[in-house]
Formats: sequence, structure tokens, C-alpha cells
Amino acid sequence: MSSGQSPRVDYLKSGFVLGLTLLTALVCWLAPEPKMGGDAGVVMDNLPYHIGPLYAFSEPVSDIERYILPADTTYTRKTYGDPSASRNERILCSIILSGKERRSIHRPERCLLGQGWRINSSHTETVTLASGRTLKVTALLMERPTTTPDGRPFTLRSYFLYWFVGKGVTTPFQFERVLMTNWDMLMHRVNQRWAYVIVSANITGDWRPDGNGPDETLDMLKQFIRDSAPSYMISEMPESQTAAQ
Repeated sequence: MSSGQSPRVDYLKSGFVLGLTLLTALVCWLAPEPKMGGDAGVVMDNLPYHIGPLYAFSEPVSDIERYILPADTTYTRKTYGDPSASRNERILCSIILSGKERRSIHRPERCLLGQGWRINSSHTETVTLASGRTLKVTALLMERPTTTPDGRPFTLRSYFLYWFVGKGVTTPFQFERVLMTNWDMLMHRVNQRWAYVIVSANITGDWRPDGNGPDETLDMLKQFIRDSAPSYMISEMPESQTAAQ
């Protein structure tokens, strides 16, 4: 025991901590069940069939995703490309919208590692949208071993950009999303309905002389976000379109 501090002070401190813990538990027990936030920040069926010269191709959701995620999770996914271009770059756009269970939305790095990807770098990119607002996204530069069609070993590299969208709010960080979720539950008794948006593309310059390098791939994805965000992010839609939703 430190000099000058009586056992009574220790008992008071312990009693205060115990009392605060019991009070918190009582508030949580007496408070009503959090309401599911009905309004989402995205429109799930609004991924366009073409964006400029890029046309959409439907992408199925894998059985393992449907098995792992809760049954009321909603998905939409398309691959975009220009079939007439000599350099037919492909962009994958995927949106996952949570249901009642918060585990619908999770830290994406966990799944990517499970799929065999190695994350070489992670940083935050800023995308200036058509509205003039800025959108922060997490950009992952990844690689994984694969083989060429003739069986030779090859390292595939890819850029993977993601961010989370709630009602009137976005964040590129999982920890920030969790903090905002807990705040909404504590202060407003609402379980925020989050969406998780992914935009990704392979770095084709690694195997094609006319393909995109890392910087070109990243710029292409950021431009795709600028062009596509007003179609599915409610905060970026024109007022007339928002009123119709």
C-alpha cells in the first residue's frame, strides 16, 4: 500500500467502481430493446447497368457468403467493363446491407486473408464526389499466388477499396463504425443499418504490356466511385431522385 493511503480510501474506490458497473447494467436491463434503423444510406437495387462506356455483368453471391452471414443480409454485386475497348479493364462493385444482426457487416481484411490474399499496404484515399463532398475510403493493395492458364506460377495483385455507409454518414474505418453504432444504440436506442461498399480491380499491367499499373488502377477505381456513387448513395442523389425513394 502506498504511504499515506488508508484502507478506507481503497474500499471507497472499489465501491464506486462496483456501483457504477451495477448502475450501467441496470440501465441496460431497463432500457427498451434497440430499434432496427429502418432507413439505410444506400438503395440496393440502384447499381446501374452502365456507367459511361462501362457495362454491367451480374455477379453471383457465393454460397459460403450466404452461409456465413445472417439470412436477412441483402446483397447486390456487378462487374463493369467495356467490351469494345482494347484494354478491357474489369471493376467489381459490391454492396452488402445489414439486417437485424450487426455481424452482417465486419472488418473486410478478415475475409480477404481467409480467401488467400496478403495485404501489402493499407491507407486512406479521399474521393471528391460530383456533389463537391469528399468521401474517405480504405485502399488495400493485395496479392495472392495463382497460376497462368498454362500452369505457370503467378502473383496476382489487386486494389480493393471499401467504406461503410449509414444513414447520413460514411466512414472508412471499422472501429469508427462500431463507435457510432454503439453511440446510436446507447443514446437513441437505434441499431444503425449499415452498408459496406466494395470497389476492386486487378492490376492488369502485371501480365499485359498495355494493362494498368498500380497508380492507374487506383485512379480508375476512384473515378468509378465518383461516377457511380450518385446512383446508390442516397446522400449523393439529386433531391428529385431522393424524394422518389
